[in-house]
Amino acid sequence: MLLDLAEQLDEQKFELLPPTAATRFEIESCHSSDYVALVESTSKTNQYTLDGDTITCRDSFSVGLLAVGGLLRLLDAIAAADIANGFALVRPPGHHALRNRAMGFCLFNTIAIGARHLKRAHGAKRILIMDWDVHHGNGTQEAFYDDPSVLFISTHQFPFYPGTGAMDEIGVNDGEGCTINVPLPAGCGDAEYLRVFEEIVAPAANKFDPEWILVSAGFDPHRRDPLGGMNVTEEGFGAMAEILLRLAERHADGKIAFLLEGGYDLAALQKSVAAVLNAMQQGTLNDSPSAKSEKIQPLIRRIRQIHEKY
Repeated sequence: MLLDLAEQLDEQKFELLPPTAATRFEIESCHSSDYVALVESTSKTNQYTLDGDTITCRDSFSVGLLAVGGLLRLLDAIAAADIANGFALVRPPGHHALRNRAMGFCLFNTIAIGARHLKRAHGAKRILIMDWDVHHGNGTQEAFYDDPSVLFISTHQFPFYPGTGAMDEIGVNDGEGCTINVPLPAGCGDAEYLRVFEEIVAPAANKFDPEWILVSAGFDPHRRDPLGGMNVTEEGFGAMAEILLRLAERHADGKIAFLLEGGYDLAALQKSVAAVLNAMQQGTLNDSPSAKSEKIQPLIRRIRQIHEKY
């Protein structure tokens, strides 16, 4: 369905960039050489179980390299000002992958490798990673937990897989305060998510002043998704994207890249990606509707109290 969507895009407004495979050097910016060798070795068998729900086939390693390489090519194109922004429509997802372990359908942590690439190849000093997947991005959090140059913000259903992402997980050492977790109860929808974006995400981004914004765009918070318990609509995803696009214009000269993470109802996935793409192509963005929900206001107040000193 996403391939169909890509083929339907207006070529006057969107440019399709075919991916090139990431190198071992690029992958090993976030993963150990032994782990990369293990994943590569699975290409010799039809099926290999890396994790309880992460199973590879002969093509998994090469497709994983293309997924990472697709994001890196997009970031290089944005850095060169060849394009303004972009969406890496790649799979497998990546935000659960740890340095030495596959998790949750994820082989390589694509967004973390992308952030390391921006720092190494393009001299980025401040990168905001926004993860709105229904599951907490534990691998991304781990990669930058002590790194003050990366502000990681995650909205996710909690308690839920993978069990991490409590509000008191805020980073350590120099990175203390640079991890913001927003653990949401099941049943939250557009109003609750937009309230979080207005009262936590936008103020934190304004304070951090990122040079780049990367988005782990998982669409499993959609109300139709079989793996989540949230009620976000495609309009909600579009509104969240608009807020991030405005923040990118304000702080990062428009440099923002979206990366596909979860999302397992195919019709909802296609419509939600289309809503984000529509927000990206609008150019002049309208103010997002104000969120009215009071359901999670105590949670928001507590998170703001935890982070106010940072």
